[in-house]
Amino acid sequence: MIKSEEINNLLQESKDYLDTELEIRKLEATEKLSLHGSNMFIFIILGSFGLLFLIFSGLFLGFILSEYFSNFSTGFGIIALAYLLIFAVLYVFRRQLIGKPIQNKIIRELYSDE
Repeated sequence: MIKSEEINNLLQESKDYLDTELEIRKLEATEKLSLHGSNMFIFIILGSFGLLFLIFSGLFLGFILSEYFSNFSTGFGIIALAYLLIFAVLYVFRRQLIGKPIQNKIIRELYSDE
C-alpha cells in the first residue's frame, strides 16, 4: 500500500522537477533573445556602414561620370537610373530575394540547439 508520505514526497519531487524545467526554459529563451538581439544590433551597424558606402560610392561615380560626359546632370542621372533599376528589381523580387531568406534564417536560428 502506498503511504501518504510517499505520495507527498513524489508530488514535491514532481513540483521541483517542473520548477527546474521551467527555469531551464526561461534561461534558454533569454539566451536566444539576447543572441538575436545582439545579431540585430550588429546587422543595424553593418547596414548603416553599408548604406554610407552606397551613398558615397554613388556620389563618387556620379562625379566620375559627370567629368566623363562634361555634364553633372548626365553623370548623376545615370547613377540615379541605376539605383532605380536596382530598386525595381528588388521590389519585384522582394519575396524571393529578401523575404524568404530572412524568414528561413530566423526560423533556423530559433530552432537551432546552439
